[in-house]
Amino acid sequence: MRNHYVPQFLLRQWVKDSDKKLESFRVDIKGLPSNRQAPIGTGYEDNLFALSRDQVAGMTKHAIEESLFRVIDNDASLVLQKLCTQKLSTLNPKEDQDWVRFLMSLRTRQPKAITSIIENSDKNFRKELSKSPEEYKQLAGEEDPQTLEEWTEGRFPGLIENFGMALLDRLIDNPSIGTKIIGMTWWVWDFSDLSNHLLLADNPCIFTTGIDSDDLVIALPISPHQAFIATKSERVSKIIRNQSTKSLLTKINESSVAQANTRIYALDDSPRKFILNRLKEKTGS
Repeated sequence: MRNHYVPQFLLRQWVKDSDKKLESFRVDIKGLPSNRQAPIGTGYEDNLFALSRDQVAGMTKHAIEESLFRVIDNDASLVLQKLCTQKLSTLNPKEDQDWVRFLMSLRTRQPKAITSIIENSDKNFRKELSKSPEEYKQLAGEEDPQTLEEWTEGRFPGLIENFGMALLDRLIDNPSIGTKIIGMTWWVWDFSDLSNHLLLADNPCIFTTGIDSDDLVIALPISPHQAFIATKSERVSKIIRNQSTKSLLTKINESSVAQANTRIYALDDSPRKFILNRLKEKTGS
């Protein structure tokens, strides 16, 4: 199954009506090759969110895609429509929460993040199961496995190796982080008066600092000419308000190029020189 770590509904914002495709630049290949791609054909990995077995502790192989990310994306796509029509003030509390879940999911569903979550959770879970082996031996019967880890593997096949995937919803729905983002000042910045347009990275959501810093800015391009921006402090809000739209667009695009893993998306080939110059600064060559 194709699992999109860049949701299709977001990619569609950069699609041209003429060919129903967007420009996809390969930032990981010398020379910055690009081609026109449909949203369904990019920003995904096969079985990225799939469990390693068909059934794990009552969860089906593709439950995370079907029951978590598909729901998050469907809800967020409705919020995006409001944001793009400058109706930020009409969002209700549920839509605020839906959007925050989406922002957090964009960070959590990245291939590198998924790999790290799986590896760390597997290691930590096995470490926890190996604690206090004498307690397990006191409770275990004569026919039980020698260790709690072996017992868990036998009783719940695949649970340990998939434990991190089962925790994804909790990572995304972290109430402490979610409350802090909802408490920030939200903006939708319009750049339609400029000739240049916003770029979308395959790692699309920009966090300038940690969640507890007063300097935090969260930015997400939501169309070629609009960006969602959230600020933590009035001081930073004032700095942003005092910038020209051209300067702000440039900074957002620079951040997108800086954190892209393999791809940058655009309306067309026009940002090629900009991307090449920023990649030279990024790599120092």
